[in-house]
Amino acid sequence: MYPNIIAVRLEAPGQLELMQARLLAEVPKIQVADIPTTISNVPGYSAQQATVQTQGFFTLLIGILVIGGFFQIQVLQKVSQIGVLKAIGSSNTAVGGAAVIQIIVVTAIGVGLGTLLTFLFSLGFPPTVPLAFNGVSAALSVLALMLIGPVGGLVSVFYAVRIEPLRALRLQ
Repeated sequence: MYPNIIAVRLEAPGQLELMQARLLAEVPKIQVADIPTTISNVPGYSAQQATVQTQGFFTLLIGILVIGGFFQIQVLQKVSQIGVLKAIGSSNTAVGGAAVIQIIVVTAIGVGLGTLLTFLFSLGFPPTVPLAFNGVSAALSVLALMLIGPVGGLVSVFYAVRIEPLRALRLQ
């Protein structure tokens, strides 16, 4: 059995309860529901949403690992430079703070560029592609991406802070 769905647009949304009562009284064998309830009861909707949410979670997890790997390689390439900084008296706070600032700046540039390119590519999609951006979900996505940069880079920050100057300079 397939559901038949009819949408009713009210000119005065304040009369929702009155319209529901009238429809139930005049039309036999119907159910009245709002749009979110109707959508969530479409067969397969919840399974598809669970799949999309799982993909989103794993995308962020992979992002953390990729960003973490990128910054770990960056720190490994700068071990001798960090060793020199520590040898001349730079504190762990200064080294860690510099690493965090670099991670935030690089992440912001990447997220900004990615957001811009995503928007530009979306303009070229045909109208039949069911893609919709809204301000809240776009802002949450950008915020999540901005958070995974520092989270992914934490391992490299800890490594940079723990570098021993003499070992970094291969004097010990």
